[in-house]
Amino acid sequence: MDLDVQKLYQKVHNLSKKAELLGSIDQLLSWDRETHQPISANDIRSQQIEELTTRIHKERTSPGFAKALSSLINLETGTILHTSLKAPQVAALKLWRKNYLKSKKLPSSFVAKFANAVSNATNVWSIAKQQNDFAKFAPFLQQIVDLSKKKTDILGYSDHPYDALIDDYEPGTTTAMLTPLFADLKSDLKSLLQELSTKAMDVTPFPKGNFPISLQKDFSYELLGAMGFPKGSFSLDEAEHPFCCGIHPTDIRMTTKIYPNDIISNIFSVLHEGGHGLYHMNLPEKEFGSPICESASHGMDESQSRFWETIIGRSLPFWKHFLPKLKMVFPEQLSSLTLPDFYKMINQVEPSLIRIHSDEVTYSLHIIVRFEIEKGLIEGSIKVKDLPEIWKVKMKEYVGIVPPTDTEGCLQDIHWSAGLLGYFPTYTLGNLYSAQIFGAFEKKFPNWEDLVAKGDLLFIKDFLHKNIHQYGREFAPSELIVKITGQPLQAAPYISYLRKKFSQIYQ
Repeated sequence: MDLDVQKLYQKVHNLSKKAELLGSIDQLLSWDRETHQPISANDIRSQQIEELTTRIHKERTSPGFAKALSSLINLETGTILHTSLKAPQVAALKLWRKNYLKSKKLPSSFVAKFANAVSNATNVWSIAKQQNDFAKFAPFLQQIVDLSKKKTDILGYSDHPYDALIDDYEPGTTTAMLTPLFADLKSDLKSLLQELSTKAMDVTPFPKGNFPISLQKDFSYELLGAMGFPKGSFSLDEAEHPFCCGIHPTDIRMTTKIYPNDIISNIFSVLHEGGHGLYHMNLPEKEFGSPICESASHGMDESQSRFWETIIGRSLPFWKHFLPKLKMVFPEQLSSLTLPDFYKMINQVEPSLIRIHSDEVTYSLHIIVRFEIEKGLIEGSIKVKDLPEIWKVKMKEYVGIVPPTDTEGCLQDIHWSAGLLGYFPTYTLGNLYSAQIFGAFEKKFPNWEDLVAKGDLLFIKDFLHKNIHQYGREFAPSELIVKITGQPLQAAPYISYLRKKFSQIYQ
């Protein structure tokens, strides 16, 4: 009987894998669109993605898949029908059922229309951002918002329409949970920002000069190698907006944005995307095609990138080892740069316009601006045409700075053009997860600073793999954080981490 059950499970897995293979091709097309695709191919790429997205949806909702799935789990009640299934298999079946029921609600025509709208909007957004022309992008954003509203109606929700969108990225999280959490966090962060703004800190300007792109890439590869990426296990390209595309554990595509006069931006982009890349590279490969070969959630995924970029990558011991290496790459430009100056420089708390370049204290305030705007767009309290002005008002109130252009304001992120409404909150959730995970990490490795100062980073990768990566999506993020730390997710460890770090920096 057990053998028969395993055969049934394998049949479900095989059918799902077919859809995931198509999905990986879709990811590849999207990656290519942001890296190497010529502008002249925009129209045909939109058609390709629309066709592929429609086929993926049909595979995921096919009668054959539903029949195979229903032999192992009751599609109406969610009851597992066989007790011999292993825990990861039970988790996969429950996720397959949830995904199937959600996908089944969405008509293929809607899926195709949304895919086409996203592809077109992404192309226009890139041009509008370069030209500082929100009016050019506004009609396309309006279509994305309208379709997202329709999606919430189709999927249904119990309290707030935004809940249906958040659930795609952070399962089990609701607007009712995020609103008070972010309100308290906003208050704490603004208070900390105000305190630090009253304290003087002499920061030596970063040395000016030309930093050749080829040399920056060489240093990027050195960082990724130290983090645990074997040679030939990834690609690193340039894109307007840095991202990581985990097509398969053996095919990790990362991108960065390299400026010839600024090495800092590229370094932290690479560390950030490297955190994502390690997660996807170390998911259980044999489970590809199953939800188990996926990250627990976008918030947990973001915790990995923020762990590497900020907690490790902006730490003093990290640069005790890597600053001398960086100076060897750029000896003329950085000869006068000292470790104390560099450490203060990369951790200076100063309101900035661009989210991905912001410091640790203000970063989540950028996210809360976006969360409140997204929530307003979906519930109808904010109109697309008013978005630039609302953005400026909120940035002034929360971060203390007003963007002079929309390029540096509401056009800076790709997410809305990509149809990712509901995604932004996961960035702040990632910060909260990472700080809480760091508490468990410190207890496990009280000497971590000594190890990192010697250039040893592989024990960090092993810790994250053992506690997070290897499980994929077997556990919900709310379960996984308790498993790692013994406590449910909370904001206190994040605020405590920030206060401890910046009270030392700002004395």
